[in-house]
Amino acid sequence: MKCKQQNGQAMVFGLLFMGLIGLGMILLFNQGILTRDRVQVENAADAAAYSQAKLFARHQNLIAYTNRAIVANELSVGQVVALASWGKRYANMPRWINSFPIYQLPIAIIIPRPTIGDVVSIATLPWQILGIGARFVSLPVVNVYPQVVSSFNTIMGFFQKAFAIATFEAQTKIAADVVGRHVMDKPGGDTLEVAPLSTALLIQNFILTYFADMLPVQDLLTQLVASEPAPGGTLPTPPNDAEGLEEPDDQGFLADFLGSKTGDLVPSSMLVNVAPEMHSKSGTPNDIDSRNAAREYAALVNTQRNTWLNQRDFNFGPSLDLSLNFSLGFLEIKLNLSAFVGVGNEGGTAYVYNPLSTSSVGSKTPVYGWASVDHSSIGFQIDVGLQIRICLPVLGCVDVPPLQFGFGMGIPLGGATHQLVTNVGDEKLFGPQWGTPVEAGLISKTPYGDAMDPIHAATWAWGNVLSIYGLNRAEDVTNGYSGSPSFFALGEAHAESGRSKEFTVAVSKPLSAVKTSDNPNGLNIRQGRFALDTDTRNNPMDFAWGGDSERMMTISSAETYFAPPPGRDESPNQYSPWWDARLREPSKVVQMIASGDIDLADVLGLSDFGPATVVGLLMDVATDYLILPGIDRALEKLPPVIAPVAKPVINEISGNVLDKVKAGMLDTLQ
Repeated sequence: MKCKQQNGQAMVFGLLFMGLIGLGMILLFNQGILTRDRVQVENAADAAAYSQAKLFARHQNLIAYTNRAIVANELSVGQVVALASWGKRYANMPRWINSFPIYQLPIAIIIPRPTIGDVVSIATLPWQILGIGARFVSLPVVNVYPQVVSSFNTIMGFFQKAFAIATFEAQTKIAADVVGRHVMDKPGGDTLEVAPLSTALLIQNFILTYFADMLPVQDLLTQLVASEPAPGGTLPTPPNDAEGLEEPDDQGFLADFLGSKTGDLVPSSMLVNVAPEMHSKSGTPNDIDSRNAAREYAALVNTQRNTWLNQRDFNFGPSLDLSLNFSLGFLEIKLNLSAFVGVGNEGGTAYVYNPLSTSSVGSKTPVYGWASVDHSSIGFQIDVGLQIRICLPVLGCVDVPPLQFGFGMGIPLGGATHQLVTNVGDEKLFGPQWGTPVEAGLISKTPYGDAMDPIHAATWAWGNVLSIYGLNRAEDVTNGYSGSPSFFALGEAHAESGRSKEFTVAVSKPLSAVKTSDNPNGLNIRQGRFALDTDTRNNPMDFAWGGDSERMMTISSAETYFAPPPGRDESPNQYSPWWDARLREPSKVVQMIASGDIDLADVLGLSDFGPATVVGLLMDVATDYLILPGIDRALEKLPPVIAPVAKPVINEISGNVLDKVKAGMLDTLQ
């Protein structure tokens, strides 16, 4: 009897144990399904975000290659202008020799009384022949080549704008394609979706990338502050300006989202349209941005000049270079001395503008062009450099700003200039507009190499008498230059960080596709325990995730970054194709947008995240602030002979591109 009771008790414990095992297996099964599907959703989001960033990195690298081509083309224009000036200087030597008084003095009293000029003319005959040949080749070229090349630069700049739109379309498509490839092949099928929020976040990225000043930061700040309860559980009063966010953490994560400098809540565009006439990203005239854009391009071009453009010296005669070091107790003195005697052939070509231009009065935007000057003189030149270091006990050593100056004397042998300008009135007319030998010797170097050294003082003065500095427009000035091209450069804040804006993809999976044992569909109830456990609260942006809250949801972010090859020390820029992509942690602002704490639709002014609404916003922004200004600039800068033929072609091509992009995006999102 006792044995039977024990067997009965063992059976109870056995059944209980089997039940526990069954329950454990169900829990393990459900947990495995949840883990599998969660990993699937996260992997799909990671891959889609990374793919979007990779496409943008490709776009940045293409910009870098075309920017290099634009600068190289610009420098080639400068080479032609330099050749024209250089050849003219030698070809015009007889004019100088026959007019300068010293050369008219006789060498001997005997008949036919040869003058100094006669001897100098014979001695410089090889240079004159060389100059005539160079002038014969360069002058016809300088009338045609700059127009062709600058027009080509304008077209490449427009191509960058068109490729920006094409890249956006590709980013939209690749997200859907990548997520679709993560759909599992299992019984009953599987569902994985790119949430409509992804497209809105991509448009927000597009605006911050190209037109950061269009983003209503004040609205964003208001929602951001209101979403965080103040001490005591009350909501703080929204700030009237950016100073309302006083917490360093708040400023840091908001600056991260805006892509601005840490602590700076002013949005900063990543890719800035470097076009003096159309630099304002919101279409509002901005004289400061226009001037800065023009100067930025000019500084870049002048920095990239080679020796031929920057400082072409062909001197004949003995020279001396001497360096002396002195130590006088607490004073350390270094004296650099260089001297030259003979014929100085010196010149330079620079990308400059004329502050006294009569064609751009009132525009406040400098109109740049190429200016080249070459001087030849017989004489001497001495340059002195002085460096002083003061070393005191306890205080240490201090370097005094170096002192450099030069002096010399010479007589003219030849000189010439050539200018390539956009409009009549942009050219310089008189020597002082180019600089003076006094300025070059005592104050600072001019951008024309050593052409203004004191040895050329008499040449510079006589050149004003012979009107070589622009008054003789027929010989020394060429019109038809298209001006500074329009292309994308890296914004200041992003040149410092070397990172792009944040690319975010939102991926969701309906809970009906998560085949757990307590799935609502399996239990035939509308709201299951699984949904209650995973959906802690109602999201006011349910429509942004697909129209309901019965979903497994996640977001992933990525960015592009400047990654030069190992061993190459280079700061971030938009001229080197070293941009790559990487995943990043979603910013706090993006997390708040995804959770509904910040209403992105309200920030962007959208009624909903439907395909027609978001695509319409993008096309309006891209057309008004990228494509149409690019078309206008291209047609404005094309040579008059080409413009009438090119205008309908460019309009038709751009219209077709926009139509195809719009149709492609609508097809992808619907």
